[in-house]
Amino acid sequence: MDYGMRRKKARTHYGPARLAFFHRAYRTAAVLHYNHVVQAISRLRPDAVGVWGGNALDARAVAVAARNADLPCFLFENGYLPNTTQMDVRGVNAESSVPRDEAFYRKRANAADPEVPYAPSPRTPLRAKRGLSPAPLPERYLFVPFQVRLDSQVILHSPWIRDMHQLFDTMVRCAGRVPGGPALVFKEHPSCPMRYPELHQKASRLDDVRFANGNPTEELIRNAAGVVTINSTVGAESLLLAKPLLALGNAVYEVPGVASSARTEDEVVRWIEDVWTGRPPAAPLRNSYLRFLNDEYLIPDRHQDPGPRHIDAVKERLTAPDRFTWG
Repeated sequence: MDYGMRRKKARTHYGPARLAFFHRAYRTAAVLHYNHVVQAISRLRPDAVGVWGGNALDARAVAVAARNADLPCFLFENGYLPNTTQMDVRGVNAESSVPRDEAFYRKRANAADPEVPYAPSPRTPLRAKRGLSPAPLPERYLFVPFQVRLDSQVILHSPWIRDMHQLFDTMVRCAGRVPGGPALVFKEHPSCPMRYPELHQKASRLDDVRFANGNPTEELIRNAAGVVTINSTVGAESLLLAKPLLALGNAVYEVPGVASSARTEDEVVRWIEDVWTGRPPAAPLRNSYLRFLNDEYLIPDRHQDPGPRHIDAVKERLTAPDRFTWG
């Protein structure tokens, strides 16, 4: 219910009376969903329960009912790495059981471990959806991907950047504080229905600021001097491509020695200065972190295209859920 109400409040055209109506409606719906799940559990007597995401009202009702029945509840979501799936009894994304303690990854670090290869997921490019042409890119730039405006990653796990307008303005302001500062390349999220024509107009009036909605995300990461994100999965892809990474929100990769984090503009400016002058923060645990995600935490294959490894990994977690929590 909390997530749903925050989404409604983020729609600034909703007034107090309408919000009060939704609050009452959500409370009623939450009770109905919960009671329905309790009855289903009593009737079906499952050994475990699974739900996608976990923050929507109906999904949260399933998780609460399962846990009150002392059943393991697995929460599923798209994986952080390409062609993977999350399956976690604690939560997904920032709520997952992925450890954020650098000591955990330091113990596992092994210089002999091979790099985790980058294998991009199939994507429908934004240019194909909207007839966009690739934009010319600066010789050096920082890449800043937008996220879905009302996604839980932004609504629940972004403590100081409230939306993409603030992300754009913050990055432009911070880059402007760095002498000889960086070019900035933004890209709208292909799955977000929100468009930002006013930000495109702003970018057109600024030197070294542009949108590249028609360029492949992989290209934008590969050619960037660094990547700044709230907590997008683009961050994990950036780690795969060994790019300096700054997280502005609560992110699963927000681990010292893996990626940097910032909660103020001054911290963003310092990170930009370091990256732009060729002194990016060291990331000695990057490969250890990626090996953990790839080899232990994530389920192979996207849920849309499950192969034998995917099915076997899901079966293993269903039969021994206690073995698959770490943080």
